[in-house]
Amino acid sequence: MPHLSEIQVLRFLIQFALLFVVARILADLMKRLGQATVIGELLAGIVLGPTLLGHVAPALYRVLFPADPLSDHLLEALSWIGVILLLLYTGLETDLAVLRGIGRAAFAVSMLGIVIPLASGFALGWEVPASYLAAHNQRLIFALFMAIAMSISAVPVIAKILIDLDLMRRDLGLLILSAGLLDDTVGWLMLSLVAGLAARGTIDFRSLSSIAIAVVAFVAFCYLIGARIVVELMRWIDDRGLAEHTGMSAMVGIAMVCAITTQAIGIHAVFGAFIAGLMIGRSARLRRSDRTELEAATIGVFAPVFFAYSGLKVDLFALHGVTLLLIVLGIAIVGKLLGCTGGALLCGFRPREALATGVGMNARGGMEIIVALIGLSLGVLTREMYAIVIMVAIVTSLMTPPLLNWLLAGIEQRPSEARRLERERMLARLPFTKEGAKLLVLAGGGSHAQLSAHLAAMLGNHHDASLTVFHASRGESTPEAEAQFDHHFELIRSIAESSGVRNVYQRSGSADSIAEAIAKESERGYDAIFAGASPAQGDYALGGEVLHEVVASAQTPVIIARNVGAWMPLRRVLVPTTGAAFSRFGAIMAMLYAHAARARLTAMYVKETPLVSLRNLRQSSELQNEGVHIMSDIQTLAEEFGVRLDTLVASGSRPENAIVAAADRGGFDLLVLGVQLRPAERRLFFGPKVEHILRNARCALAVVVTPELPGTARV
Repeated sequence: MPHLSEIQVLRFLIQFALLFVVARILADLMKRLGQATVIGELLAGIVLGPTLLGHVAPALYRVLFPADPLSDHLLEALSWIGVILLLLYTGLETDLAVLRGIGRAAFAVSMLGIVIPLASGFALGWEVPASYLAAHNQRLIFALFMAIAMSISAVPVIAKILIDLDLMRRDLGLLILSAGLLDDTVGWLMLSLVAGLAARGTIDFRSLSSIAIAVVAFVAFCYLIGARIVVELMRWIDDRGLAEHTGMSAMVGIAMVCAITTQAIGIHAVFGAFIAGLMIGRSARLRRSDRTELEAATIGVFAPVFFAYSGLKVDLFALHGVTLLLIVLGIAIVGKLLGCTGGALLCGFRPREALATGVGMNARGGMEIIVALIGLSLGVLTREMYAIVIMVAIVTSLMTPPLLNWLLAGIEQRPSEARRLERERMLARLPFTKEGAKLLVLAGGGSHAQLSAHLAAMLGNHHDASLTVFHASRGESTPEAEAQFDHHFELIRSIAESSGVRNVYQRSGSADSIAEAIAKESERGYDAIFAGASPAQGDYALGGEVLHEVVASAQTPVIIARNVGAWMPLRRVLVPTTGAAFSRFGAIMAMLYAHAARARLTAMYVKETPLVSLRNLRQSSELQNEGVHIMSDIQTLAEEFGVRLDTLVASGSRPENAIVAAADRGGFDLLVLGVQLRPAERRLFFGPKVEHILRNARCALAVVVTPELPGTARV
């Protein structure tokens, strides 16, 4: 096979650029019109294909898209990489627990959504005039191909529509997706059967049964064993990987392995990619940044090219009339709507929800195009029937988003669904949870460092979490310093292991300054940094210059611990809250610790008021209501974490005095403060009120410093 010529490379780049740019422009236009972006991406192919450009400017079209099989195959291969990534992302966004709960409904929707279109499609193929058959003696094979074309759904198009309409987390969206996957799997099994019949003239039942067994074995392996392997692999890569974007690379690698497996089995690669997404989605080490990178590459680049390429294969001028097209299109739409809507109604869905399910399953897209291409290559479909089937794929994909959007406008969320979505929104606001936490503990001696290690261990004692003890040095480390670090590490590891931490690692690094070495290490994606307070000196209430530089440069929460010799674990915890986001982060840390240590937690809200006057006497009820509202929000978080929470609401002209007094009177062992650094200061300073608490509180302290990032305003 010859290498690509310079002109072929140039032509491929031009084709890719055109499809990509036009797809994104039309996607943006559709978004402005309130439609799903996939419509614009499909239309991009029609605009650049033989339907529009090929008809209006045929010479230009032949220059841009000549009859060169190699160039066409390059675009096709690239577009399928896009659809594999799209199904990987879809799997990541799919809630497996909800998917299990709707399994029966998905099966009913899928089966009826296959059987009715299958029967109507077969009847259509049996009655079509002989002039539309490529071979008059192959009507049975033609009818079987039409049956499959009428019954199949396009998971990539369905997934993109659900993403565009923000339905991936809704129960209805997951029902449509899971039913579409079942549809797709059965459709590929049937297609392999009919393709074998068309190619060899006989049905290979042995091959079909082996494919079915292999699919069941693959799914069982992934569910029982593969998911555990993937979870461990993602944790290991997150802890040990040093290269950039290792999480993203791991996800794509796993998806490709699964896609290769299912493609080799005889089921399309997109099924394997979706299963890979489901497995990776179970990992607590799936970083938001990795998910965002995958979404950007998939939705922003590769998926638009796939959908544009699908539209590029359509030539409306290959049709000699619209009568048969309208008949085929009507049978395809009505059959799918009847089957899927009926299945949803039988499973107890409301009529509008059931109809929305049928509409969602009606999109054929790329899968229908593949069926048409196979039928054309095997000599089963004529050019005109090929164009008709392609038009069914395009029209059903274009009509689905607006119809689905209209139907969903009148569907209210079920109470259970509303609660689940609210819980997901609440958890998404957390800095991290202990499931899969990756925590950095700065090595050091003394009781302050031991308390910080204890806090980290209690917040990260999940089997999928890890704790890294880091020793920073200025310049090259000496043997004496390394021996001291080994001693500190063993002490911290014993504290961590006594709290149930399984994964404890030792790392060291050096730079021109200790703070710079810590900053470089923190770039490895830690969820939080734990440090012991510096020994009291000069004007520092909590830490010296090193801690100030660490906090000022940190992009993750920094927890600074100050010990007073208290017995660990600490049993009574007080956390003041103001309603600000950084204060909420402090409350979350306190909840995580209280849950792990089985400590009693008290949340305190103090509303600062001026000196007593007639005016603020009138405002007392308003102050109380504001405190109750903030406490209600904290109480909701505590219930989510399974923590018993006592609340205390007070007001006064000096909130810091009230907090110190409450800590003393209540006999609390630990005071947790959520704060933000005052960047204008050249020392570790969080404001005069916090400074007063730090200097006067007599219990152990954990100061949770939240970086000043978007979303940290008062809520």
